[in-house]
Amino acid sequence: MNTSHTEEITIEAVPIQDRVRRETERLETNFSRIDTTIHRFPQRLRGIGGPGERYIIPSVVALGPYHHGRQELQEMEEVKHAAAYYFCAQSGHPVEEVYAKILSIVDQARSCYEKDAAAHYSDAKFADMMFLDGCFLLMYIDTEGSVQYPPLLENSMVLSMGPCMLRDILLLENQLPWLVLEALLTFKHVKVQEFLVDNVRDFMDVSDRPEEVFVVNEDYRAPHLLGLARLYVTGSMPQDEEALPVSYFNTATMSAIHLAEIGIHITASKTTWFANMSLSRSGCLLGDELSMSPVFLNDYTACWLVNMAAFEARISTRYPMDGFLVSSYLSLLALLMDKEEDIQKLRAHHIVNGLLSNQEMLNFFKTIARHLRLGYRFFALLEAIEGYKRERWVWIMVHRFLYLHWKTIVTLISIASVLVGIFRALFSLKYH
Repeated sequence: MNTSHTEEITIEAVPIQDRVRRETERLETNFSRIDTTIHRFPQRLRGIGGPGERYIIPSVVALGPYHHGRQELQEMEEVKHAAAYYFCAQSGHPVEEVYAKILSIVDQARSCYEKDAAAHYSDAKFADMMFLDGCFLLMYIDTEGSVQYPPLLENSMVLSMGPCMLRDILLLENQLPWLVLEALLTFKHVKVQEFLVDNVRDFMDVSDRPEEVFVVNEDYRAPHLLGLARLYVTGSMPQDEEALPVSYFNTATMSAIHLAEIGIHITASKTTWFANMSLSRSGCLLGDELSMSPVFLNDYTACWLVNMAAFEARISTRYPMDGFLVSSYLSLLALLMDKEEDIQKLRAHHIVNGLLSNQEMLNFFKTIARHLRLGYRFFALLEAIEGYKRERWVWIMVHRFLYLHWKTIVTLISIASVLVGIFRALFSLKYH
């Protein structure tokens, strides 16, 4: 037996054993904090980040360490000090007391970020950043739509920034730990939830529905503002049923125009949650009904949807209840859009609305769909549509013929009606 060779293998094996164990322990520790970590935008999804990564990198204000210090964002750093001053003044507590509260939780706040971004800050510097950023964010939320706040803040945060601020505060990489906001809210009440509900209602295009529709899981503790916004979007969705076996889907023929041809009517959902999509019998002989949540799309709502999809990619852990709710919804919308005529049909059914042109909407959805993970709800719906095609193929043939030739049929009926009228007139004259 070659003992020297065995001894050499053992000596070399020990370091690799230690490395794999340490790396596994580190990854497991990080994974255990997946629900509370403020994640970076997934590298594989950066293709949905918009032109110049506008849906990833803040354009006005940096919140937290990931984009702190960017030269183009320095103007708002000065406003943060004014926001902190007004926050403390309106709370009735001295700045030192409010700052001390943040300093007491600095280790917990630091642990919410990836180490490479937070490790080089001293406790004092990190607490400074959390204090200023947190006060700024809460004052922006409190100032939005108010008529009783300092003109300096209203001008700097709202009037001169437009939708840029709304976009920046819900970027995945621009979040503050909820525990920081929670600590600050003990000094001054700010209607954070009402602010989110109002904005979520706008982009869900449900402004005509009562606020009670937003029923959420009270046990869920949001890690940050983006997580809370997604909770309002999906919090009242029912649990997924058991996944159906998936075999083959002809996704090349799933456009809105194609579904109309085969008798599937697209309608705006009246459910109490966003990202709803379901297929059901319409209650008549005119085919099935595809119900989808309506969405109002503009620059900042598009940004919110993109970042919610990126957030899902970071926190989803199980299948079939995989959590890819927004991603599945966006993927289905993209699947329904082959050309501008499909967008026009979706607009006519109040599924998509907004100031973007048909071509801009088509480009947006088709671009992001190439990168998104397809969740259970997406596959379950496609399975339902395939089932409809298999079971009602005779009706589909009849409906497609009528749908494609209805103008000709109407014209022929009109001509026939005219001819019948003429013959009746002639017949009447003959016998009189």
